Amino acid sequence: MALATHAQAKHRRWASVTVAIVFTAYMAVVFGLGLYLFSLLASEMRQTLGFATNTIGAVTAAAQIAFLIAAILCPRLTKYFGEGPVMISAVIVSGGVLSAVSAVGSATSMSIFVGSLGACAAFMVIPTVGVITRTVDFRYRSRVNGLVSSGTAYGQLAAGSIAPWLVLNAGWRSVWLVLGIASVSVGVAGFVALKTLAPETFSRKINADQQKLQRDRSAVPLFTRTNCLVWGLFATCGIACGPWQNYLSSFLSDESGFSISLIGRLWSIIGFVGLFSGFAVGMVADRFGIKRTLGSSFALLSGSAILVAIHNDVALLYVAALCFGSSYFAVYGLIPAYISKTVADEQATSVFAGANICLGLGTALANLSSGYIPALSGSLQHVYICVAVVAGCATLLVTALPSESSGISAP
Repeated sequence: MALATHAQAKHRRWASVTVAIVFTAYMAVVFGLGLYLFSLLASEMRQTLGFATNTIGAVTAAAQIAFLIAAILCPRLTKYFGEGPVMISAVIVSGGVLSAVSAVGSATSMSIFVGSLGACAAFMVIPTVGVITRTVDFRYRSRVNGLVSSGTAYGQLAAGSIAPWLVLNAGWRSVWLVLGIASVSVGVAGFVALKTLAPETFSRKINADQQKLQRDRSAVPLFTRTNCLVWGLFATCGIACGPWQNYLSSFLSDESGFSISLIGRLWSIIGFVGLFSGFAVGMVADRFGIKRTLGSSFALLSGSAILVAIHNDVALLYVAALCFGSSYFAVYGLIPAYISKTVADEQATSVFAGANICLGLGTALANLSSGYIPALSGSLQHVYICVAVVAGCATLLVTALPSESSGISAP
C-alpha cells in the first residue's frame, strides 16, 4: 500500500513538472514566436508587400477578433474533444500557419493567416487551466500558472534573438518558415511528453479524492459572484496593461525628450524581469495566498503608472519598469491560478474562456478610448493617470474575492 502511494506521488510530481514545462513551451511558440511575431516583422513585410501603415492595425484587429471568437467556441470544443487534443492541435496548426505566412503575397492573405494565429492562441491557452486543475497539486498551481504566463516572454526573447539574424541573411519570409517548423516540432515533442508522463492531460476522468470535491461544486452555476469578479479583474488587465505599453515610447520620447536608448533599456528591464516574475510571484502566492499576492501585483501596476506619469527622475522610470515587469506577467498567471484553485476542472475551461473574452473586450475598449485622452487633455500623461486609477480599482476589487484556501467557489 505504501509503495503504491509512493508511486502515485512520484507520478504526480513528474506529471506536474511535465505539464509546467510543456505548457510554458507552448505559450512561447504560440504567443512569443507566433501571434506577436507580426509586430516584430511588420516594417520589413510592409516594404515587400507594400501595404499601408493602417493595415498593421487592421491585421492586429483581425487577430484580436479571431481570439475572441475562438474563446467563445473553445469550451464547446473541449467538451467534445478534451482539453489536451484541442491544445496540441492549436500548437501544431499555429506552426503550419506560421510556415504558410512565409508565402503570402498580399495584405488580405496575411490578415487571414495572422487572424488564424489569434484563434490558435485562444485554443491553446484557455484549456490550460482545466488541465492544470486536474494534474497539478493544489499547493503548486500558482507557480505553475505563473511559469506558463512567462512563456510569452521566453518566446519573445527567442524571436528577438533569431529574427534579426534571419532577416539580415535570408529575408523576413525565412523567419516565418523557420519558426513555423520549430513550432510544429515543439508541438509534437510536447504531445509525446504529455502522453508519456502526464496522460491525465487527455483524460477527463477524476480520482476518488476529486469526486467528492466536484460533487460539492457541481451545482454551482457559471455566472457566480466570484466568477464575475474574476472576469472583471481580467478585463481591467486589458484596460490597464494595453495603454501602459502602447504609449510608453511616445510619451517618453515625444513629450519628455528621453532618448531611444533609455526607452530601449526600460523595455529590456521589463522583458528580463518577466522571464522570472511569473514563476517567482507564483511561489509567493502558493505560500501566502493568491488573493494577497494578486492585490499586491495590481498595486505595483498602479504604482508603475504613477511613476511614469510623474517621471521627474530617470531612476523613477527604472523603478516603474521593474514594477511593471513584476506585475504584468504576475497578474496573467495569478488569475488563472485562482480559477484552478476555486473552480472544478469541468468548469475551469468555461470560466477561463469567459475571462479571456473579458480581457479582449477590455483591451479593445482601452485601445479605442485611450486615443481620445491625449486629444482632450493635451498630454499622454493623463493616460497613465487613468491606468493608475484603473489598477487601483482592481486592487480594491481583489479584496472582494473569497479566499482560495477552501478550494470552493462561492456563489
